[in-house]
Amino acid sequence: MTKKTFFNNISFLSVPVILVLSTGGVQASLGNLGSTFGLTPVDIASTQSFSLFNSQSSAAYYNPAALSATDQGELYLGYLSATPSITAGDQKFDDVTQPILVGMNVNVTNLFNFSYPIYFGLIAGIENAGSEMMAFSSATSETGQLLNYGEKPLFVAASGSIQIIPGLTIGGGAQVSLHADAAMSLESELDGTSPANENVAVSAKPVMTPVGGVMLDFGRMACGSDKSCAGNGITLAAAYRGESYGQTNIKALATITQTVSELPINLLTYDAYQPDTISAGIRVKAGMVSVVLSGEQQKWSSLNDLMLGDAVKDQASVGFKNINIPRAGIELNFNDTFKLMAGASYEKSPLDADKATLDVNYLSADKKVFGAGFSYFHKGTGLTAYPWQIDLAYQYQKLKRTDHIIKHQDRENDKAVKLDGSVSTVALSFSTKF
Repeated sequence: MTKKTFFNNISFLSVPVILVLSTGGVQASLGNLGSTFGLTPVDIASTQSFSLFNSQSSAAYYNPAALSATDQGELYLGYLSATPSITAGDQKFDDVTQPILVGMNVNVTNLFNFSYPIYFGLIAGIENAGSEMMAFSSATSETGQLLNYGEKPLFVAASGSIQIIPGLTIGGGAQVSLHADAAMSLESELDGTSPANENVAVSAKPVMTPVGGVMLDFGRMACGSDKSCAGNGITLAAAYRGESYGQTNIKALATITQTVSELPINLLTYDAYQPDTISAGIRVKAGMVSVVLSGEQQKWSSLNDLMLGDAVKDQASVGFKNINIPRAGIELNFNDTFKLMAGASYEKSPLDADKATLDVNYLSADKKVFGAGFSYFHKGTGLTAYPWQIDLAYQYQKLKRTDHIIKHQDRENDKAVKLDGSVSTVALSFSTKF
């Protein structure tokens, strides 16, 4: 049986196009870094329960309103390593995801004629320790492929936030996805030789997806402008992230002399899909203890229509469904110098395991997620002029053992497999405050 892939469909036409669109043999996936694992150690340790309230650079993605919930700017550098240990029948998935993340959160109030604090935040993640800018892959599979895990494309989110009154902040921005177009024409003889009449043009444009949020800190509202006030109390937050995905559109025209005057090949395919997401949460702070309960809805059902236009995976007849994810977290703050954090969540699979995805053979399962970590804050005395912070986190994702059917067009090679395993993630970051 012929395996239908993004690469096989056009490799005989253009090796240069392949090299531009993908550096190396990557195994990409749906989702992104922020939704699959978390961006900062705080997000990873709390299993994203504290993400709505985290004022670090990752707020540009999770909740822009949180950017101005702090009195300090930030420059951020982080590293993440996610190692799966997953099996499906005889197949083992163990490719490591290792992005580097950089970010900032800057007070830009002086640039405007406003009396309200205004902050700008940016977070970017680059795969494979900073060497993989566009991890894009779209393929069918004879043995099965993981839905969520694999290398992720360049991740960028930028947002702004304004504090209306002490305790009430709003924010908005965009996540950036890349949509690539490739156009090519060539002539070829029957023996494969070319008369050197080739033309290749490749371009990629950024596509903006809206991100917005609001945060209401009742404790800080009671404190007013008194920065020495502890601000204990209840904080509410809500955020929205729009649908995003990577896209590659290839249009090629081959002329084979003495046989076919024009052979057009058009291919449109998608990767790194992230659904419309609505999240909300409540944080209760009492002394050194903060507890968060949050949840989010991810609208995966919209992917069903998108897949019908995917030239590689349109035969899959996938049955994606909307999911709700509950999250909980706790933080212990010791004198604003040392913090301990932990979290847990339960994530349903957006893919119905009873509906086989013909030839594409996506594999997915419900999972329990647990995390823990700590933060150390230094006030910046001695050799360092500015305060700095180190964060370390560990996260464990345990997949529920799930039955899948690997299904093919000819049906002769169909087989049942059990998906099982776990994913361990370690994250480390350094940030300086100013």
